[in-house]
Amino acid sequence: MQEKTNALLLDNRFVDWVINPQSPYAEYWLQWINANPENAAIAESAKKFLLEFRASEKEVSREIDNETIESMLMNIRQAIDHDSSVVAIKKPVNRRWYWAAAAVVSVISLLGFFYFTSGNNNIQVSAAKGDSKEKLPPSEVTHFNGSEKNELVFLPDGSKVTLAKGSRITYSRLMNGKKRKVSLSGEAFFDVEKNPEKPFYIYTTSMVIKVLGTSFRVNTLAGKESVTVKTGKVSVSLRGKGLEKSTEKILLPQQICTYSAPKHELITTSYTGKSKIEIEVENISGYNFEDAPLAGVLKTLEKMYNLPVHYDKEVFKNCFITISLEHESLEDKLQVITKTVGASFSISDYGISIEGRGCK
Repeated sequence: MQEKTNALLLDNRFVDWVINPQSPYAEYWLQWINANPENAAIAESAKKFLLEFRASEKEVSREIDNETIESMLMNIRQAIDHDSSVVAIKKPVNRRWYWAAAAVVSVISLLGFFYFTSGNNNIQVSAAKGDSKEKLPPSEVTHFNGSEKNELVFLPDGSKVTLAKGSRITYSRLMNGKKRKVSLSGEAFFDVEKNPEKPFYIYTTSMVIKVLGTSFRVNTLAGKESVTVKTGKVSVSLRGKGLEKSTEKILLPQQICTYSAPKHELITTSYTGKSKIEIEVENISGYNFEDAPLAGVLKTLEKMYNLPVHYDKEVFKNCFITISLEHESLEDKLQVITKTVGASFSISDYGISIEGRGCK
């Protein structure tokens, strides 16, 4: 059991789930734990280890020299090379270094960086030099709607997706590439923010949908894939090498494009009704705050975008804000929030960082 526990500690997805309340892997680990009692026991052991480590952070030395870190990292890498599936964590004589070594194990798997302390303590350990891609958190976010109701998902570019029950969407954490790309399994209603310079693509099992700014429904349930346009214009084509241009169909409002598996083709017809999800979308809005604590607004922002927000809670404890979080992009929302409380922000794959002097 100890070997399996150690393996979990090296799984960046598990570590992210334990330390990040908005982790995109929550649904995966809950299903894995409920699969059998052994999984539950292993997860509990690994979770207890990580939480005990965080509770013992005050015991960690205030300064850890780079030479010692390099040595620990080298030993861990050698262990991984020896057995990629299991790494046994041996307890050093000094309890303080035991926790430090455990932290570095989690660091390598999760972020490449980890703060040993929270709140006002800012002790940072940097990973050793190497391939930076290995130190970044997952570049994609997967959101699964396991609830009984439709769920509103906010994308970093300002687009909104109403995700039906049992549906899954995957997208780039920051959407900072030349294209805005999303993968969908299930059913969703999209309200895409216009940006002609960065076209929006949706990938299903059989189709590729390209839009510049519009609202429409995509359904991939029961193997019957379809796209129904409410406003604007979209392009639909079949997935596959050389198929996208040759099978392209242009859809206008009140048209539906359906994929025919037997004929392996796209069929376009008119559509005048409204689907259940489209009707429910009309009653869904964003989040409104009136003279609310900044901490509550930022917590909602974390949930909306699956990005952790790093800031000093003590510094900003007296900050209150009135704001509506709706159609704007993540950057626009942050500009309004930080300007209101006299702060600044930065966005990276590691999350959102907010700095300032706080409010009197």
